[in-house]
Amino acid sequence: MKTKEKEKEKPYAQLLDRMMLYVSVFMIMGLSDAVIPILPELSDSTLLANGAASSLIFSSYFIGALLTMIPFGVLADAYGNRLFIIIGILLTLISGAAIIASDNVWVIVIARFVEGMGCGAFFPAAFAMLSKFRQSGQYIGEFNSLLNLGLAAGMGLAGLLVSTGIKNGLILFEGLMLPTLMISLMVLINNGYGETVSKKSEVASVILRSRKMLIHREYSQIWLLSFILFGSSGVLIALYPDFSLGSLEKGALGAYLASIYIGAMVTSLIAGRLQVQRDILVRAGMVITGVGALAAVFHPIGLTLMGAGSGLGLVGLVTGVAYLKIEKGLAMGIFNTCTYAGLALVPLISGLVLSALGYNGSSQGYSVVFVVNGILLMAMVFLPMGALKK
Repeated sequence: MKTKEKEKEKPYAQLLDRMMLYVSVFMIMGLSDAVIPILPELSDSTLLANGAASSLIFSSYFIGALLTMIPFGVLADAYGNRLFIIIGILLTLISGAAIIASDNVWVIVIARFVEGMGCGAFFPAAFAMLSKFRQSGQYIGEFNSLLNLGLAAGMGLAGLLVSTGIKNGLILFEGLMLPTLMISLMVLINNGYGETVSKKSEVASVILRSRKMLIHREYSQIWLLSFILFGSSGVLIALYPDFSLGSLEKGALGAYLASIYIGAMVTSLIAGRLQVQRDILVRAGMVITGVGALAAVFHPIGLTLMGAGSGLGLVGLVTGVAYLKIEKGLAMGIFNTCTYAGLALVPLISGLVLSALGYNGSSQGYSVVFVVNGILLMAMVFLPMGALKK
């Protein structure tokens, strides 16, 4: 196999590629999640109800990712994954600066949208690169582990630093993004000479083919699972700061929210090394995540359980997508589109429903939303998951 030959020829270069991807995903996720513990402070309650404003700021990131995942994934196949990884880092850096500089809720929403576009450029390209390695399951598990560690660090440090300044967590990760961009430029450009990409003339036809892949009878189960797993999890992440307002200090809130990603980090590392059928990993992940969502109504430790389940589910889904017989950039673009569609739409709809029903600020309303999402997650185990068994 051509890929295996490349691994033997350039082991050091590929190690540098992986290390660069690991560092970049940690920093990108840290900056993106440093917003979460301070969502109530960033939300301008004179324009929107707090729950709706928090959900809008949270979801605008995922809407940006949702709209760009497939196009950027296809373009990465055509122009090279490395270029779009750099674009992703650069867009994240720009959006972070805008959020730090402004207190206007609409500027923050637009900046989060741009940050989501950066995510849309980065993830299909990064997953496509990792899926080409011989030990792709292990590397995807490690990548997902550092992804979650970055999310945990962003939440945890933002919560701890809030006493010294509301946006100090954002400022910390923004500062760390600058050397990350410089290092990524050096590694990716140096290692990228001679990279084989698809013909540019094929881009339009691949984008059209993505529609068939979305509605493919077996593949659509993967897309639905991705949508529900991350959409329902996103509801708790987006609304828990409002749900716990007054009952948890910012430091404790940041720690509990960070525990979602610590749980996912641990189970991702374990799942990447397990010789277990992918559909079993996903079913276990759905059940554990659902139980965690229900438990979080009574105690925030349920968030940790939810994270552990999502880590198992993600590794099972990503390794399953890596084996689909379609272009890697397209496959990862569709997968990430569905993931971020869930993260964008489900929390946003939940926040708007809370406001429309007059539950804004009511713990009872939040509890009902969390329970419904927990039940929905556990119901997903009854899907056939045929594409994940191959």
